[in-house]
Amino acid sequence: MRLPVILVQNPPASAANLAESLVGHLIGRAGLDLTLVGRFDSLADDSTDRMTLDSITVPSAVLDWRSEPEMLDVLAAIEFHGSRCPHQLDPDGPFAPGQSPRRLFLFDLTKHNDVQKIIAELDRLRASLSVKTVSLGALGSGGSTTIKPAANKPAETTARPVPVTAAPRQPAPVAAASPRSDENLDSLIDQLDDLDV
Repeated sequence: MRLPVILVQNPPASAANLAESLVGHLIGRAGLDLTLVGRFDSLADDSTDRMTLDSITVPSAVLDWRSEPEMLDVLAAIEFHGSRCPHQLDPDGPFAPGQSPRRLFLFDLTKHNDVQKIIAELDRLRASLSVKTVSLGALGSGGSTTIKPAANKPAETTARPVPVTAAPRQPAPVAAASPRSDENLDSLIDQLDDLDV
């Protein structure tokens, strides 16, 4: 999953370098979609910033130059609703899942000015939201698979990989079509039992 990162472009004069550095690190970063917007409280209903925000419906990171409660208030005022979710740079964020299905990870840039920590947390959040897939190809292949001891457990001196061979399965014969009856149902259940799945 990609993580939208909404960065408000109204830094105080003393934080202009931080804003430039964040933009430089976030543009084109794998898995993060940077969106630059003006101040939330100054967005017109028909502005492109507002239309862009309206198109974001997934969990998002919001980086602004105000406190987290202020961010929630101003986002609610423009009808960009979401539930504040805690993260490592906002561990006290109260998670209220019933309020909105959209999760918001809020970053108060007046408190956090270490670009590397912010980027690392955004990468961590993106990774935590990603769906992990596991290949199950070897399970139904009927070939031989080797089970090895887990890497994080200390191996015993006698532990060796154990080869496991899956026996090829023969499909059970299917009875010819006949009128439905309790006997046919019993026969089907018996055939399923014989499959031993």
